[in-house]
Amino acid sequence: MKHKRKPKMRRGRYTTRLLFFFVLILLGMTGLFRQESAPERFGPYAVERVIDGDTIVADVDGRSETIRLIGVDAPESVHPDRSRNTAEGKKAAEYVRSLLEDQQEIYIEYDVSERDRYHRVLAYVYLQDGKTMLNEHLLKEGYAAVMTVQPNSRYADDFYKLQRKAREEKKGIWSSK
Repeated sequence: MKHKRKPKMRRGRYTTRLLFFFVLILLGMTGLFRQESAPERFGPYAVERVIDGDTIVADVDGRSETIRLIGVDAPESVHPDRSRNTAEGKKAAEYVRSLLEDQQEIYIEYDVSERDRYHRVLAYVYLQDGKTMLNEHLLKEGYAAVMTVQPNSRYADDFYKLQRKAREEKKGIWSSK
């Protein structure tokens, strides 16, 4: 007498395999197995000059480009309305100059919008070592406050943490507050 396989067993294995396959697809779609790649950095670019605490000029592919640091707002130091310029703004600009004067090169990272309404390049700026982000450094040392302008907010949460710490430690612009 021949033994026949029970169709239920075959169907059970098939269903299990099918279910397993769909679970893998769902995990892939939710990003569990997806690796986040680091945002692309561009450069090196030569620094031409520092305008103020949150704006510099660099040679970007043969063009002199004004670069506005994303996510930070340093006090004014070169505003046309001189009454808006502050001692803290001058300190912030001097601090940026001190960091960049020995830098032969910088690197930039874009967020969603690459330019603002004044046609300035919007970027996260990295020092010559390629690791130190100038935007973060200004917040950490209290030379600037967080300024989030959507859609450019990739590091906003980190920036607010750095600002909170600088404020608690009464650094820079937070020293008298």
